[in-house]
Amino acid sequence: MVVKVFLWTAPRCVSTAFERSIMEVKHSKIFHEPYAGSYHFGPERQSPRYLDQPVDPTVSYAGIEKQLSKEYDVDVIFSKDMAYAVEENFHRLFTKELQDFQHTFLIRNPRQAIPSLYKASVNKALTGWETFDPHESGFKQMYELYTYLEKRVDYEIVVVDAGDLLMDPEGTMKAYTEATGIPYDPSMLSWQPGTSIDWEVWNGWHDNVLKSTGFTKLTPEQANKHDDINTLPEVVQQSVNESMPYYMHLWKKKINSASSSSSAETTS
Repeated sequence: MVVKVFLWTAPRCVSTAFERSIMEVKHSKIFHEPYAGSYHFGPERQSPRYLDQPVDPTVSYAGIEKQLSKEYDVDVIFSKDMAYAVEENFHRLFTKELQDFQHTFLIRNPRQAIPSLYKASVNKALTGWETFDPHESGFKQMYELYTYLEKRVDYEIVVVDAGDLLMDPEGTMKAYTEATGIPYDPSMLSWQPGTSIDWEVWNGWHDNVLKSTGFTKLTPEQANKHDDINTLPEVVQQSVNESMPYYMHLWKKKINSASSSSSAETTS
């Protein structure tokens, strides 16, 4: 039976590194933010960012569903995407085509994620963007999607915190794969750098991952380090403050890493 998994997240939550890790799973098919294409470029697009570009009919929401539900000769189908990309379309996740997918989430402290998003959003040379849109912070939409799904699925939705991932990559990936049924492989912790991956539409956003060779295990101090948000524009500060309650709600649902679980069993 093919394991089918959605990973829903917000920008700058270490999700591309997470996806890069899953790409090391043998006999897998990986989708990189397909619904972001619908959100930005498709016939039902909601984003104002690319209105100067023609609509791309191939990335309609229905078109993405067809891509995701094709029969692939693989053991794992994994799709990483922004929760805000399916805003106003949560119901589509329960179509006949997608009913076999399980839903998971990757979160990160907004004090880290949103300042990073702000810096990338105003760095035209890097990303081509010039403005920060707080709506794209994405934590509210993650919370709303989680709440929507929680009422409709009969399994415990897996939530991973990026801080845990950075402090304990092996234990976190083991816990995630065990919870989802994705086969764990030690190769998920390291990979070859390269630019052959099809992420061109989001040039600049994934440069660090493309150059990376794997997860770098961080100390708690390193993993939790963040900018003083008081030095950032008021709109960024407001976005962080508004996002914190949504993050904390999801943080309470997060899974422990396999290492943490083993330690807890040993000391109990």
